[in-house]
Amino acid sequence: MKTETSFENGTLTLTRIYDMPRETVFAAWTEASQTKEWWGCGDTTHVSSDIEPKVGGKYIHKMTIKNVGVHPINGMLTAFDPPAHLAYQMPGMAEGEQMQVDVTFTETAGATKVQLTQSVIPAGYDTIIENGWTASFERLARYFKGERRAA
Repeated sequence: MKTETSFENGTLTLTRIYDMPRETVFAAWTEASQTKEWWGCGDTTHVSSDIEPKVGGKYIHKMTIKNVGVHPINGMLTAFDPPAHLAYQMPGMAEGEQMQVDVTFTETAGATKVQLTQSVIPAGYDTIIENGWTASFERLARYFKGERRAA
């Protein structure tokens, strides 16, 4: 299945069905040993993650991006309901602004539907963020097929 995307009023939504059990898909989002294998845009070469699986816990990913360097995602979990729901906040571009990422995991005919919504996306960053998430969703599909990130 292809990743479906839409962008409206500063909010990005991505949806994809993975042919894996919901618990397996949720674990890929919440275990650092797994996020390092699929997280990041198309030019991400390495990821280190620090995840505290609880509301108020860290949800941090440091991506090494080819020709850019290290780009941190410094988030804090605002929802943690395994294996159904995960949400986190991270600093936005403007002072005091918080971007919100909300991910739901729904069982559907033996597979898992993942829907991600990211809101408070600053003007001018919509395409960059959409491309990054689309690449991550594609990498996750390849990860479930056994592909690992090159060391």
